[in-house]
Amino acid sequence: MRLKIYRKALVGLFILGTFFTGIYSYKYLNDNIPDEINVYSVEDAKINLDFPVSYKINAESVEASSKSNKNNGNFISEKYNLQTKIFGLIPAKTVEVNVINKTQIMPCGIPIGIYLQTNGVMIIDTGKVTDVNGNVSYPAENIILENDYIYSLNDIEVNTKSQLTFLINKYGSEDIVLGIRRNGNEIKVKVTPVCVGNDEYKIGIWVRDDSQGIGTLTFITKDGKFGALGHGISDVDTGKLLGSINGILYKADIWGIKKGENGSPGGLLGSISYEKNKEYGTINSNTNHGIYGQANEMLINECKFEYMDIGLKQDVEKGKASIRCTVDGTLKDYEIEIVKVDYSNSHRNKGMVIEITDKELLDKTGGIVQGMSGSPIIQNGKIIGAVTHVFVNNSTKGYGIFIENMLKH
Repeated sequence: MRLKIYRKALVGLFILGTFFTGIYSYKYLNDNIPDEINVYSVEDAKINLDFPVSYKINAESVEASSKSNKNNGNFISEKYNLQTKIFGLIPAKTVEVNVINKTQIMPCGIPIGIYLQTNGVMIIDTGKVTDVNGNVSYPAENIILENDYIYSLNDIEVNTKSQLTFLINKYGSEDIVLGIRRNGNEIKVKVTPVCVGNDEYKIGIWVRDDSQGIGTLTFITKDGKFGALGHGISDVDTGKLLGSINGILYKADIWGIKKGENGSPGGLLGSISYEKNKEYGTINSNTNHGIYGQANEMLINECKFEYMDIGLKQDVEKGKASIRCTVDGTLKDYEIEIVKVDYSNSHRNKGMVIEITDKELLDKTGGIVQGMSGSPIIQNGKIIGAVTHVFVNNSTKGYGIFIENMLKH
């Protein structure tokens, strides 16, 4: 009797295990099918995966070309649905197919200086304030939150922390009304400043406004638009994307290299020329896919490189490719290996895993270093993406973003 019970229990566990394995496998395979693909013609629609997926176009889902979207010079002329099946049997997700016009952009790879002005003053944290009598209080606690942006004080526009400090001291111990931007919503909050001595007042907040740094220019379009970095500029403390109103692109000079080591990413050492005559253009947006703006005549004249076709993500192959960057004052293409491609595009700026194989670049930098973000990736005569991140524990490897993601910002 016991043996029968054990057998039934084992059979039950086997069936249950098989069921959950099937569910997990289906979810895994389905998640690896991309939600959308871009193509130049509907006949080019294909999905590159390590497991068999069949698909067919649903012609009834064609949208009128008059509803096209403009993305940095690319027009989506038609949209289709692609019905997929795993192993030709199991129905899977519906993939959106965007038919786009062919376009060319200029891969650059030159170093750039970045000055980004935030859209208000960003709150890093709140804390205590000790007044002139030694009393401790927390005037902003639970009123102002981390990652809030202060955009006004008593209806006066605020863009810098020095301006905010001036206005707080101006109103003294009076209640002040702060305009706060929180998760896309604008609210008003009231705070009472505390006198800390010598007509100096504080409300117990840690703030940051502008951001500067060095990166790499990825591309310029034929109408003078630029894209760079391949990832957004985030706050160093919170990791949140900085909200910006504008910024300026400057000429940068690289004068040294701190080599990367396992566990300690290196960096390009350089200087930014903040003079008016060293401006390269204006930054209009800071997104998760990079920074974007309008190049001026000086930058366009400095980047007289050949325009290239863009390679869509389904064109990207494992194997040899190159990156274009300037690490010692000279612009060069260096050999890399694409070791993994995530066609599902689940991580928007980590679609590829790349490895530096060029001995010259490894001798100079030890691999991918800070400042190389935005270096264009070229394969089979097409620009396919840009370098975005380095692996902390292996500086020879890192991530790259698909160029089509940068063009869809």
